[in-house]
Amino acid sequence: MAEDIGNAFGKSSQAYRLEDIDEMEKASVERANKAISAIENAMAVWEASPEKPEELKPRIIRLKYFYEEILGWEKKALQTMGRRDAIGARVERLKEFTEICFRYA
Repeated sequence: MAEDIGNAFGKSSQAYRLEDIDEMEKASVERANKAISAIENAMAVWEASPEKPEELKPRIIRLKYFYEEILGWEKKALQTMGRRDAIGARVERLKEFTEICFRYA
């Protein structure tokens, strides 16, 4: 069952199938979960550390911002994940995921 959803992710001549969106969504949520876990571990180590080098503080702050954004994205993605009536929202959410990742890369 192919459903035309336009130019999502630069695929200009072909439409993505619902199954493609499902797969991309699943992979994105898995990556988000891994990032969230890794950031939580890093933050726990940072907080437990008796020494917090001043030169690392900007990176830690940036990590916290990334964490907040990716956690918010994940919550929104899980609300529409797999829903056939929310194709547009799901595609937009996938675009948001890539934008967040590029912003904090």
